[in-house]
Formats: sequence, C-alpha cells, structure tokens
Amino acid sequence: MRNPKILVLEKDESLADQVRGVASELRPRPEVVACDRATGVEDAVNADGPFDVMIAGPSLSTKSGLSALQAIHEETPATSLVLAFAKRPDATLREIIRTGAMDLLQLPVADKNLHDSVVRAVALSRNRPAEAAATAAVHSPDKPANRGTVFTVSSATGGCGKTFYATNLAYYLHQYTGKRTCIVDLDLQFGEVSTALRLRPRFTISDILSREDIDEVDLSAHIDEYVVTHDSGVKVLPAPKDPSDADRIHPVDVQRVIEAARAKFDYVVVDTPAALTEIVLAAFDMSDELYVMATLDLPSVRHMGVFLNTLEKLKIPSDNVKLILNKAERDVGLDVDQVTRLFPQGFTSVLPYAKEVTKSVNVGTPVLAFAPTADVSRRMAAGMSPLLPEASRGKALEAEGPNRRGLFSRMFHRSPSIAS
Repeated sequence: MRNPKILVLEKDESLADQVRGVASELRPRPEVVACDRATGVEDAVNADGPFDVMIAGPSLSTKSGLSALQAIHEETPATSLVLAFAKRPDATLREIIRTGAMDLLQLPVADKNLHDSVVRAVALSRNRPAEAAATAAVHSPDKPANRGTVFTVSSATGGCGKTFYATNLAYYLHQYTGKRTCIVDLDLQFGEVSTALRLRPRFTISDILSREDIDEVDLSAHIDEYVVTHDSGVKVLPAPKDPSDADRIHPVDVQRVIEAARAKFDYVVVDTPAALTEIVLAAFDMSDELYVMATLDLPSVRHMGVFLNTLEKLKIPSDNVKLILNKAERDVGLDVDQVTRLFPQGFTSVLPYAKEVTKSVNVGTPVLAFAPTADVSRRMAAGMSPLLPEASRGKALEAEGPNRRGLFSRMFHRSPSIAS
C-alpha cells in the first residue's frame, strides 16, 4: 500500500509546516504537498495525487472559500477534508456540511489534536470504497470533462424575440429534464432577461467579474453566488444594471463566465444583443448550438441572410446553426413560403404572432408555462423536443396534450381583474 498523501490548501506556509511536523511521526509517513490557492487543486491532484486528506486553512473560511471546497469535494469525494480555521466561518451549518468536512479544527491547534485529526482522516479515506473509482475518474485521460451544453440565441436585427426564445428554451430544458439550467444575459447594455422574468437580481455579470481575486479564483465555484433563481427553477446571471459597465467587460471575460457556467450547469442559454461584436463572437466560439432569429419582414429576413454569410466566413459550422422565424402573420406583404425558399437549410420553428406571449411577459413567466396549449407554445415545443434526451420526450409530449392548461392560464381564466 502506498504512503498516505496530504494536501494542505492555504496561502500561509505555517500550516503546511505544522502538518509536516506532525506527519513525520506517523508510520507509514505521509507525503505532504502545499497548495496556496483553490484554483491550483486540480493541478496538484494531476501532478501529485490522489490525496487521502486535504486540510483547508483559514483563507478558505469565507463563503466563497466554502463554495470552492464544496466543488472540490464533489470532484474528489474519496479525499477526507479537514477544516483548520482561526474562527468559525460566517456561514450556516448547512454550508459547512456541504464541504464534506469530517473535522473542524480551531487555529492555533495543538500538535496532538492535529495528529489525531490526520490519523482519523487518513483512516476514513482508506476505508472509502469509492476511492478507486474516484482516482480513476481524476486520472483517466479518456474521460471527457463534465461540461454543460451551451445554446446561444442571436439575431441581426432587434425586436426578433431573442429574450423571449432564450427564456422559453431554458424553461423547456429544465422543465422536462430536471437538469440544472442557467441563462447568461450578454446583452450587456440593455439586457432584458431579468425584466422578462420579473426578477430583482442583487448581483449581475459585472459583479462576478469585479471580484478582487478574479485572476486567481475559479469562477465555477462562485457563480451560484451571483445568479438569481426564477420560480421555475431556472437560474439567471443578469446583464449589468448600468449600461456603462459593459465597457469593462471583454471577450476573455465572457469566455470565462460561460466556461464557469457550463462547468456548473447542465444547460447554459446565452442571450445576446443584435450585433456581431467581439463579445458576441466570443459567445459563438463557446456555443454548441446557435439559434439565429428573424421576423417576417423584409429588412429582418435580408439581414438574416447577411448574418449567415458572415457566420460562414467565420468558419462557424452550419450544422450547429438553427433558424427561427418569429412573429409570423398573414397579409403583411410577405409569405412564410417565400422566406423559407430563401433559406434551404430550413427553419427549426416558425412561430406565429401571439397575444399569449405579451401576457406571459407581463406576468414574468415563459409562455410555455403560461399557455402550454397555445399555438405558439406547441410550435416552439415541437422545435425544441429533439434537444431532450429520449427518456424526457414522452414527458414533454404528455404535457403538451390538449387538456393541459398552464397554471398562469388558469389564473387568468379565474380572475377577471388580472385579465382586464
């Protein structure tokens, strides 16, 4: 059996020195590795792991530090965690428990107490049957990273319904899979996701990117602190409250945020402004699926064509691009058939102009939840259903049955004061 390995996670070397002194008395003698930041844990594990024990020092006693430890625990569950803090963290007991810590030591700690804690931690780690599986998961070069799928919604002109489609797509994916879903609002000057869902966010994307430790911290361990949750369960990382904050956000920042979101969530839906800026192109580079929207009017259709030609020049794979025609009406001088002939790749959905959409926005609920049997909802759901895992499609089809009416639709039906 190999000698135990201990990882000490703390900026101050004094804790690692004390652990080394205690470890020298143990047999077999553990190897002690020091790491001065949470973002370096993965590198340490790959270089020197797996570790039997991780001892986290006082610099990790903040809420963000505890969140980072929780993420580390989820990635390396076979490693026993010991918290060595100077004072009790300003956090709830639940937040401490979620780190998976098996012991909490108060610094300064006597050598005997530290010794006893290390012995228990090593024994607990060695007795965990999941150790072998966890070790293989960390070191297997063939295992793909557990990253969420990114869907980006875009258009060449404003007013095409990007936010409408993004919020409904996020709701649909979360509703019928139960998986973690987040919307990232990249319309940095005039983002409307929070308004469309009637949310009052405390933080925005500019707040997470304004952290003093932004160059060192793993954003995926902290993104939950900055999102706001809609009643449907969908999370939202809002656009800045002040449009001037957009000037301080760069393409590399966008890539970091999306990468953090896809590390934390199963589905990430990105809402963008109607422009091909460097910010938007950075989002395109991170996307698995790209939706391009237009409305049934000549300028919008023409600009969609120019937009698609530009994407082709940028070497964005056409297989990943889906077209949505929104607000389709009759007798407006342009027929749907005329438009579809211009785009041989076809439209994933052709959505009618519908008053249910306006009502759903006014109550802060995606129309798929507000009026699931409306024509616009049925057409949209039909276009989204191929995105679902096979096991979830039956649930979605059942929910779209003719007798189902949404919660908010029933509220409208019962309450004339709301409907008026």
